Amino acid sequence: MTTNQIIGQILAIIAPIITFISYQVNSKHKLLILQTAATLSTCLSYMFLGASSGFALNIVCIIRNIAFFFQDSKSKMNMISAIILAAVMGVLGGLSWEGPISLLVIIALAANTIFMSFGNAQLLRQSVICTSSMILIYNIYVFSVGGMINESVAIIASIIGIISFLKKKKEKKDVL
Repeated sequence: MTTNQIIGQILAIIAPIITFISYQVNSKHKLLILQTAATLSTCLSYMFLGASSGFALNIVCIIRNIAFFFQDSKSKMNMISAIILAAVMGVLGGLSWEGPISLLVIIALAANTIFMSFGNAQLLRQSVICTSSMILIYNIYVFSVGGMINESVAIIASIIGIISFLKKKKEKKDVL
């Protein structure tokens, strides 16, 4: 294993810790801050691993997270921003094409961007189950051990977050 690969794997292993924490918070802003930190770690890991599609598209994800952080969740700009960013992802995905495997990352991250624009943490958790499954396959292909762990953690944490939210909602309903 080369030095770049070791650095890439270490950076990729940091992301699951941040990702798990991010899916346990209840505010959009906290979720976005933690997701941006996890995405930065993932982005840098892809750079060191030579996974060009993952690297290029995660740069857009960092920009997306920052843009959504500063937008009002009820703003129509959220959807417009999401469509523009999803289109940019399509272009960058084409420019960093690694073969058909790149489609998984392009589709998953573009879809995730659209779901983020709705400003609904529960809906985002639900979408992550599908989109992270697609990115998990990409991580297997580029052999990002931390990436595999990260997407597995994202899927598990999303499921836990969904269940926790539903339990709290049911408890509130039972109290009334």
